Amino acid sequence: MSKELLLRMKEREFVFDTKIGQKLNKNFEEDKFYILKILDLLHENFDKVKFVDDLSSSVIGKKKWAVMVSEKFAMMDKRIPIPQVPFHIVVEGRNETSMKAKHAFYMLKGYLEEENEAIYVALNFRHPEYRKLYKELIKGEKIEK
Repeated sequence: MSKELLLRMKEREFVFDTKIGQKLNKNFEEDKFYILKILDLLHENFDKVKFVDDLSSSVIGKKKWAVMVSEKFAMMDKRIPIPQVPFHIVVEGRNETSMKAKHAFYMLKGYLEEENEAIYVALNFRHPEYRKLYKELIKGEKIEK
């Protein structure tokens, strides 16, 4: 079921699907297209995926790579209590706040092809059923930094 959650996220409604999301981001079609490609890429490389609920270095470790994909908006950083982004990437421990999904896709593709390291993935579902499934999955995961 855990691998399937990546595909389930593809079926969700993103901020790019809303009128306000499209008004704020003129590049919404390309951004959504590449986020869906990222989810496919993670699905194909599932053996390297480690699910987490927090992308901070205290959870995933320093110099790690991580991705957050969120239905609608989510917090990139739990210390800032406002919704921030529907997609976020951490590259070698650095938050890349302005990276476009297209560039992130190509970086992740190279990373997953070249490295044997895990990629930490946070999925933020809005639907209560999937949110509950994800939380249960996280409880069962053991993170090795």
